[in-house]
Amino acid sequence: MQTQPEAADAKLLTQINSPLRKKKILAHMNMLDKNTLKPLKAWLLGRETELLAEIDSALEAAGEATSADMREVNDLEDQASKRERTTLQDAEVQRDRNELADVRAALVRLNDGTYAICINCGQPIDFERLAVMPAAARCMVCQTQFEARAIPPAGISRS
Repeated sequence: MQTQPEAADAKLLTQINSPLRKKKILAHMNMLDKNTLKPLKAWLLGRETELLAEIDSALEAAGEATSADMREVNDLEDQASKRERTTLQDAEVQRDRNELADVRAALVRLNDGTYAICINCGQPIDFERLAVMPAAARCMVCQTQFEARAIPPAGISRS
């Protein structure tokens, strides 16, 4: 006898491998023809270029700021302010690097034919979502679940 989670998993596998799902995915992919994908690909390529420039610029500015800081005499307040600014700049660069990875992954999916298919459940990603976020890798349901797991509730530590 299957436990409740095992039964749910079996049902999900049946749904994932169903002929109706395959038909739905094929219909969805037919909707995303070359004319539809072309502007999405152009946006992804443009965003990739922008992110590379932003990262290079931020890293260059950080290097210049570090060498300027070495020439100045600082008090503890100045040092704390500079550390805070550096931490913020590092976070911005990391955010840009993460987005760049997402954009590049979307370009790979475009080239291998898996673009607009959720990387978690295999269901089509709504065109409306792709129009707003061309690098989206997950459908809204899976993205919501992903974010819920990634962000602990207020007051709870994940350590």
